[in-house]
Amino acid sequence: MKSDVILLFVIAVIHHVWVLQVIPERTNVLWTNEKYVSDVKFYVKRYARRGLYYINLEGTTKHVWANNISAHLVFYEYLHNEYKRSFVEMHFKFCDLLRKDPYIGKALLATGITCPLPAGEHKLNNITVPTDHFPNVVPFEKFKVDINITLLPAEELIANIEIYANFKQKLG
Repeated sequence: MKSDVILLFVIAVIHHVWVLQVIPERTNVLWTNEKYVSDVKFYVKRYARRGLYYINLEGTTKHVWANNISAHLVFYEYLHNEYKRSFVEMHFKFCDLLRKDPYIGKALLATGITCPLPAGEHKLNNITVPTDHFPNVVPFEKFKVDINITLLPAEELIANIEIYANFKQKLG
C-alpha cells in the first residue's frame, strides 16, 4: 500500500515539473547618445490577461554595430525595500552576445537581428528570455538590470537602460 502511494507521488512530481520564468515588469531608457542612436523606445507589453510578458525595443542606429559595441549588464537584487548590487554581472561584445549567449543572445536572434547590425531603424518586438536550460535555482527573486551599451575601444557610452523583473517558479 505504501509503495503504491510513493509511486503515485513520484509520477505526480515527474508530471508536474517546476519551470522558471522571467517576468519583466517595466523598463526605462535613462540616457542615449544622439551621435550613435535616436528615437529609442523600450517597453514591456502583455497581449492577454494570462499571457506572457514581452519586451519591445525600437530605435535607430546611426553606425554599424559589430564587436565594436559592448553591453555591460549589472544585476541588482531587491532587498529590504531597495535594489542592492549583486554578484551577477555579464559583459559581452555585440556579436559575441548573439553567437554565444544562450539566454539574451538567443532571445535577440529570435527577433531576426543579425551581426553586423546595419545602421538604420530597428524594431525588436516580442522578446522573451528562453528559460529551457535556465538553472532552476537563482540567487534572488526580484531584481533590476542596469545595461550600459558602449563603443569600443574608448568605452564611450551609447545608452543606459534598466529593466525591472522577477524570476517566478511555475508548474509546467
